[in-house]
Amino acid sequence: MSEKKDRRVRYTKMVLKQSLLTLLRDRPIEKITVKEICELADINRGTFYTHYTDPYDLLAHIENELYSEILAAIESSLKAEAISGLLEEIFEYIVKNAELCKILFGDYGDKEFIRRVMFIARDQSVAQWKKLMPSVTDEQLDLLYMFYANGCVAMIQYWLQNGMKESPRELARFIEKLSTHGLGAFR
Repeated sequence: MSEKKDRRVRYTKMVLKQSLLTLLRDRPIEKITVKEICELADINRGTFYTHYTDPYDLLAHIENELYSEILAAIESSLKAEAISGLLEEIFEYIVKNAELCKILFGDYGDKEFIRRVMFIARDQSVAQWKKLMPSVTDEQLDLLYMFYANGCVAMIQYWLQNGMKESPRELARFIEKLSTHGLGAFR
């Protein structure tokens, strides 16, 4: 009996998530109502409120689930010496979840979510830069990371919107090359 109930709960959550993502393709979260999600999912509002408090809560669950999966996927790369290996793992995961990521990282997705994903690499990046530039202060390294993280956000959004023509490896190496050598890398 409990297995049947668990299956129903998983199904309910899945259709609610899919319904929200479908709606997010066309408009921002602040313009989406519980009623619309439930109508699209063919679920009553009481069932929605059993699992989530509002559309923002449902979106947070979707984002947290994806974030946790990305973290799990890159755990082994955190020990890697090169930032490109870590970034490549993130980009591989984005490719595997391209439709979800296009929505979450798109015009109507949560702008902070992708930045949160990019901050996975913060500590490793700053440590590598500190080795390369020991005279740079911690504050300068933080500013540098903010600059690169925001640039990476823009690159990933562009990459997703334009068909992900570059492989995850190519994109990761491009970003590492840029972060290590700046514009001098392209001379």
